[in-house]
Amino acid sequence: MPTGHHTDHVPEAADAPATLRGITALCRASNLIRRELERVVLSDAELTWSSYDVLQLAISRRPIDTRTVAEISCLTKGAVSICANGLENRGLIRRGRHAEDQRRILLHPTAEGLRLITDVRPRLITEAQRLLQNPPDGVSRDAVALILHITRTLESAA
Repeated sequence: MPTGHHTDHVPEAADAPATLRGITALCRASNLIRRELERVVLSDAELTWSSYDVLQLAISRRPIDTRTVAEISCLTKGAVSICANGLENRGLIRRGRHAEDQRRILLHPTAEGLRLITDVRPRLITEAQRLLQNPPDGVSRDAVALILHITRTLESAA
C-alpha cells in the first residue's frame, strides 16, 4: 500500500560493491584517525587538521601560493583563506604577493611557525603510529592495513 514515501530500494552497505565498501571504510578510518590526532595533539597547539596542513605546506614549499595549497590539501580556496587568516593572526605565517602576478597570494612561514611545526610534528607522528597500532573503535583492521600499504608505497616512491 503506497504511503506517499519514496519506495525505491536503497542498498544496504552489504549490498554495495566491495570497492565502495572499501572506500567507505578507508574514509571512515581516515576521518576517525584525523579527529583523534586533532583532539590529542593539534588542539594543544590550537590547530585543526586543515590549519596544520596549510602551515606545513607553507613550510615545506616556501613560499607557496594559496591556489596550490588548495589543490594539494583538497580544501577550497575559501577554507585556505580562513586557515591562513588564523595562522597569520597568530604570527605563524605572513602573506605576500607574487612578484610576477599580483593576484596570487603567497604564504611564507615565520620563525614562530617553524618552531610550532618542529614541536608538533614529532608528537603527531608518534600519535599516528600509536593509532595505527591500536586503532580506535570503528576503524577496521583492513582499513589500517590499507593506510599502512599506502604509506609504504609513498615512502618507497620518495
